[in-house]
Amino acid sequence: MYLRNQFTDFTSIGSGPNYPDPFLDIASLSIPNNFRSVLYWCEYIYSVFGTYRMAMERIISYFLTDIEILNTGDDERQKWLKFLYGPLNILSEVQALMRDRMCYGNAFASLMVPFARWLTCKKPGCGFSVPLKQVAQQPALHFEFSLPEFIFTCPVCKHRGPAQVVDRPDDLESKIRIKRWSPHEIELLADPYTHQIAYLWRIPEDYKRQLRQGHLFYLERVPLPVLEAVAKNQMFRFHDDMIFHLKEPTLSGIVNRGWGIPRILTNFRQIWYIQVLRRFNEAIALDYVIPFRVITPAPATGSTGKGGMPTDPLLFYNGVDFRAQVQNMIRRRRRDPASLNVLPFPVQYQIFGADANHLAPRELLDQALETLLNDAGTPVELYNGTLQLQVAPVALRLFESVWCHLIHDTNRFLQWLVQQVAQVLSWEPAEARLRRISIADNLEKQMMAAQLMMSQQLSATTVLRDMGFDWQQEQKQIAQESQFQARLQARTQEEMEQAGFAQQIAKAQPQSAQAPPGGAPPGAPPGGMPPPPGGAPPPGAADPSLMGGAMGTSMQGPVSNYIASLPPNVPQTPQDMLAVAESLAQELLGMPESAKDSELRKLKQYNEVLHALVRSRMEQIRRNTRSQAGNQAMAAMQGGGGAPPM
Repeated sequence: MYLRNQFTDFTSIGSGPNYPDPFLDIASLSIPNNFRSVLYWCEYIYSVFGTYRMAMERIISYFLTDIEILNTGDDERQKWLKFLYGPLNILSEVQALMRDRMCYGNAFASLMVPFARWLTCKKPGCGFSVPLKQVAQQPALHFEFSLPEFIFTCPVCKHRGPAQVVDRPDDLESKIRIKRWSPHEIELLADPYTHQIAYLWRIPEDYKRQLRQGHLFYLERVPLPVLEAVAKNQMFRFHDDMIFHLKEPTLSGIVNRGWGIPRILTNFRQIWYIQVLRRFNEAIALDYVIPFRVITPAPATGSTGKGGMPTDPLLFYNGVDFRAQVQNMIRRRRRDPASLNVLPFPVQYQIFGADANHLAPRELLDQALETLLNDAGTPVELYNGTLQLQVAPVALRLFESVWCHLIHDTNRFLQWLVQQVAQVLSWEPAEARLRRISIADNLEKQMMAAQLMMSQQLSATTVLRDMGFDWQQEQKQIAQESQFQARLQARTQEEMEQAGFAQQIAKAQPQSAQAPPGGAPPGAPPGGMPPPPGGAPPPGAADPSLMGGAMGTSMQGPVSNYIASLPPNVPQTPQDMLAVAESLAQELLGMPESAKDSELRKLKQYNEVLHALVRSRMEQIRRNTRSQAGNQAMAAMQGGGGAPPM
């Protein structure tokens, strides 16, 4: 390992002739001595050491916020957000990359563009193309794979030989994915002068074996450059913009050859120390938690039998027989706790051990864990969830500053990803980044920003973005809520008007049943009101000219009365239909909802044209009513809240 090799010559500093070197501890002897072993050690510790893993996961979760799309229009921004949160599942992918960076100190990602593999006949003048999957599934084409050639028999020209492989884009927007590369398979070529890095992929041997055997599943998906590298038994080299590398920052004097030094390695000694304490705790738990219980005969002291012989049971009873009797007693007790047990002599019960609380190094372990969390850059209060509000803004701001490189690398990855996607899908480029964390901001700053926004010193977009809101989205929501409220008020007003009309009609029915002497027939409008233009009957009455002198039934609805009173085979002019529609619309508006719908269904079955005219006239009357109500309300507001002028 680079650190160990570079510092080996300095381990004797600070040690005298009579004292051991403090840096030559047992943990230093277990540090891996090459970088590949470092990666495996970090992977193992991150997988099995729950405290360190959870500390890193909480750091990742703290900085993982929503994605912002800037420098583009509203429609383009919504399209980008829908794509990132949909097919790419961007938050999960970013979290996985951060996890790799926390564990290995390095993370590698590429954008995988889906394609469909086609085979084209190479014979001049033919050009027959067919998908690879169809070629492999048709025995008549005699498909054969000889690395790296795809051989088949053309069904058109009957030519047999290697085909030209053509990879066509396949459903890019829904199948495009982000691939994370294992650091164990990546090799770096770093230039010490320019710090430029070339990335190589050591293709796994099991993957090479599957390709050489010609498995169709792998042949459909392997890129041609990778297939050529397998054929030549070489490593695959990435293009400069094909792979993105996130790495842990290191000191300039450390020869790392382009790699990031894992944070786990810098805390290796402390992790080793904690593991030693946990191992001793395990031994204590195995040996000192459960007490050791013993039952023995109680010795009889100061008592003698016949002839002055002592009565100690240990002198007269066989030990094997005593043990058998005690074990039988214990078994009976476990089967039946209420059972009575009889022994011919007294016994005594003793407990040994069970002093694990006094032996376990609890304080040492807690202190070691706190030291590890501080060394790893995680505040102990944040890890335990006990951060006080008084010190939260300052502590969190300092915490964010310590980990600013993590946010910077993540934003660089998002920008690289958006550029790659824009090139593949031919979209308008945009700027993507994580939304700024606003937990550490104090309330005074937010209140001041809100006041500056009200005085037009700050834009609403800037202020609401810092609070975690989108101004444009909120304006859309406000407009939608206003529209919904207006529709709800109009609907409520319409129902109230209909209920009022129904009450008026219900009150007027007993009076209209009896015609005044010498007056109009039943159902005629009061006060000698003339019928509507065109000879249409007034509301509540049928047209005598249409009835032929017959009187309609007052208990039926207006549509039923109209249909019953209409003479057969009598043509109607458009003016007559408009007049009838006006009359029916006026009457139907005053009826309850259920009765009105029933009448409209009858009218539609009888005459669809008249039904459409009635519906149109009803909607026009409702609009006029709402407009008049709005004008009256505006007039009342302008007049100081009084009633509108008559």
